[in-house]
Amino acid sequence: MKSRTLMEFTVDVAHPVGELSAVISEVLGVHAGSRLDILRGLDTVIGEAIVQLEQNEGADLNDGND
Repeated sequence: MKSRTLMEFTVDVAHPVGELSAVISEVLGVHAGSRLDILRGLDTVIGEAIVQLEQNEGADLNDGND
């Protein structure tokens, strides 16, 4: 049997930035020794999402100009 520690959150999606920031802060508080690794991992995932969204928006804009 595997033992896990779980945190549960309720997120108000009307305020995503503040809510997600609070969740990240709580998780970082539990993992003091690996905060930098967690933040770097999030930075990578968020950066990739931004690039993908920007590419999709550029493609959407170009589709109307052909």
